[in-house]
Amino acid sequence: MGANIKAIRARIKSVESTRHITKAMELVASSKIKRASAKMEQSRFYRSVMLDAFADLSAAKTMYSQARDASLPVLYIIVAGDRGLAGGYNNNIFRSSAVMMREHDVVLPIGKRAVDYYSNKKRSVVTKEFVSCEDMTSDECSRAAYLIRDMYDRGEIGGVRLISTEFVSMLTQNPRMTHLLPLQKENGEAQASAAVEYEPSAEAVLAALIPEYIAGVLYSSVCEAFASELAARRSAMDSATKNADEMLDHLSLKYNQARQSAITQEITEIVAGANA
Repeated sequence: MGANIKAIRARIKSVESTRHITKAMELVASSKIKRASAKMEQSRFYRSVMLDAFADLSAAKTMYSQARDASLPVLYIIVAGDRGLAGGYNNNIFRSSAVMMREHDVVLPIGKRAVDYYSNKKRSVVTKEFVSCEDMTSDECSRAAYLIRDMYDRGEIGGVRLISTEFVSMLTQNPRMTHLLPLQKENGEAQASAAVEYEPSAEAVLAALIPEYIAGVLYSSVCEAFASELAARRSAMDSATKNADEMLDHLSLKYNQARQSAITQEITEIVAGANA
């Protein structure tokens, strides 16, 4: 009986230690999410404007609006988290990517989890330098955008798609795929823009603007993905903390029952000895 009490006490101590960690992580996520949400809201409008504007520019007959050979690899920009313990946040992104990607497609991972995940896969990775979703700056997004534009100009890839997480609410975050290149309308129909004239040419104008377009959409998506990661972690750690509280209540009950049983047994033994 004494050994059982000792085991229960050790288990209570272990659960309490885990609860301290989950509660701390929940509080850290809660403290960061307000700032991350504000940053996300500021960038959302810019993302929407950029996508709409460049969808309209798809009417211009350039290398950036014309479909390429389907056999060319597609570059997937995968935005995942920097850490784990965020429920299904990272796995949802990886599962969505696996469904869409072909065997010869290439990856540009963003976030430590994405970099680690694709480094261990038989997948061609363009670069592993963007290891922090939380700390990624607009300058880093621009550097990634120029790298992507140059690959597209050289004909190394046939398209560019961005897979990130859409922040719906504090409890709901969904994977989202954004088609970046070639330029196209959401419904697949480009608007006529015969009245628009490009100097020196549509090709040259778009070549200069495409990096700004990719960088803007990427930066906004990274901001939204980080807010989604924090919301997912806060929710997961809140559930873990509640589960720990339930386990502690159950273990405390078992501990008290075991102690009561041990005390009753000792009293019984003392009385029996006295009678003898």
